[in-house]
Amino acid sequence: MTGCPKCKTILLRGEDTCPLCHCVTEILPEEREAAAKERYGNGAPYPNAQRRSRLLRFWLRLALFILIVFEAGLVTINLVFTPGLYWSAVTGIALLYVYLIVVYWIRHDSGLAPKMGLQLVTIMVMLYALDRTTGNYGWALRWAVPTVILLGDGAVFLLMMLHRSRWFSYMLLLLGLGACSLTIILLYFAGMIAVVTLPAISAAVTGIYILAVVLLGDRTVRRELGRRFHV
Repeated sequence: MTGCPKCKTILLRGEDTCPLCHCVTEILPEEREAAAKERYGNGAPYPNAQRRSRLLRFWLRLALFILIVFEAGLVTINLVFTPGLYWSAVTGIALLYVYLIVVYWIRHDSGLAPKMGLQLVTIMVMLYALDRTTGNYGWALRWAVPTVILLGDGAVFLLMMLHRSRWFSYMLLLLGLGACSLTIILLYFAGMIAVVTLPAISAAVTGIYILAVVLLGDRTVRRELGRRFHV
């Protein structure tokens, strides 16, 4: 039996995520589980979220429509007045970033870990796209993206300290940062990156962090990974 820390609902079948807000659930202590069974029996109270969901869908679709129209206007201006400089690609990525952040922070309400993961990945993509559209100098993969990964490591550490009762829920975000670091290292061996100093530092810091969490977390980490990956 699990419970949602956001909606305060009780899930009798032990779902990993809340069906209402998609937040990562928590395993209920034995005393709370016994009290919930005594109070609710075979059912659990769910708030009526249909009206809220309909309003959110409408406003998000309206926002997407406005962003598409706005970007189409920017592309037109770009092609007419500055055909040799494709700055509208950067504005398009920035608008997409804004929309995705709005989706995760307003509609999904899915907790800090997925929200932060989306922001970090989107920032990395934006930096790489900006590098490509401004001359492809390679500064994004050599310096900017590894810096974002290191900042992400620091943010994960801070969140784990602030939410000690649910620190293991940020494990997937940490693994994602490790995958990004490993990808940059592989690009170096593939000859796509000339300087690997900062990427190597970010990969080492993230790897040490993951190792420390796995060793110190013990059963809690293994249980969380088992719930996520069914291993």
